Amino acid sequence: MFNVINISKAEYWDEIVKSFKNYDVNYLSRYAKAFQLHGDGEPFLFYYDKDGTRGINVFMKRDIGLVPYFKNKIPLNTVFDLSTPYGYGGFWIEGEDYEAVIKAYNSYCLENGFVSEFVRFHLFSNYNTYFNGISETRTHNVVRSLEISFDDMFMDFEHKVRKNIKKANNAGLKIEIDEAGERLDDFLNIYYGTMDRTDASTSFFFSKEFFQEINKMENNYVYIHVIYEGKVVSSELVLYGAENCYSFLGGTNREYFSLRPNDFLKYEIIKWAKNKGLKRFVLGGGYGGDDGIFKYKKSFAPNGVYDFYIGKKIFDNDKYNELVELRCKDEKFDINTNFFPIYRG
Repeated sequence: MFNVINISKAEYWDEIVKSFKNYDVNYLSRYAKAFQLHGDGEPFLFYYDKDGTRGINVFMKRDIGLVPYFKNKIPLNTVFDLSTPYGYGGFWIEGEDYEAVIKAYNSYCLENGFVSEFVRFHLFSNYNTYFNGISETRTHNVVRSLEISFDDMFMDFEHKVRKNIKKANNAGLKIEIDEAGERLDDFLNIYYGTMDRTDASTSFFFSKEFFQEINKMENNYVYIHVIYEGKVVSSELVLYGAENCYSFLGGTNREYFSLRPNDFLKYEIIKWAKNKGLKRFVLGGGYGGDDGIFKYKKSFAPNGVYDFYIGKKIFDNDKYNELVELRCKDEKFDINTNFFPIYRG
């Protein structure tokens, strides 16, 4: 009825994922492995298959005993929680018996010492409506539909974007499609520089090994670089599955802002994705709600705003409350934190 596959069986894992007609890149083994290297937990694929209904879910198993506050208070390898990898996830289901899938999954989690679960729901799945925990939305994501003509898409951009693209073209910016990660070092220089400039959270400083793992996802990633006078001045890592591509990570050298490489890069990604036969380009959201970053992304798809849902579920209420009580013994702990699970706040 169901099988739980670990990362050592990556080929089998990906074979299952790609057997789903509209599979997405967020469910592939190398994607999950990259986040394991980042310290986000041990990845597993839960696969359900019975009576015409199939479902997959990728989760990161996290040992609660490794939480700094709980060290020497909780034995290792006894209680766990789980989270979907960064990005989009939750169950991807083919068929109609959602209830059976969720029942099997909940039973597995409870029987294997999982206390709670945090989910970042996929934008194009309706799993959040069946989720038997708390499902909520606080932010939005921007999605550029690719199912109209280039001319119609261009005219759908806000005026300032069209103006900036023309300026970039006049400045002589060129585009380079890198499907093998050959310019990874150039990309990293741009990316780390952007993270420093924007004072990004340390969690966004992914290691070179992280990107090298992503680069093993053949035919599911591409780097697109903006070149000016032989130099990479803006770059973006785009991930893609059967229908969707994602603006994953990237940045721009601030010295070249005046040439408008950002707008030029996004437009060239959109052109590349449409020529690839993909249906949607997911630009994502802002850093903190509908901020300036969100508004910039929205300028490429004014009518492409989607609610982004997260999910919170407790499998074992007694153990959850026990962990919260233990955490409350820390004088610096704020019981009113919005973080979930609370005991990790």
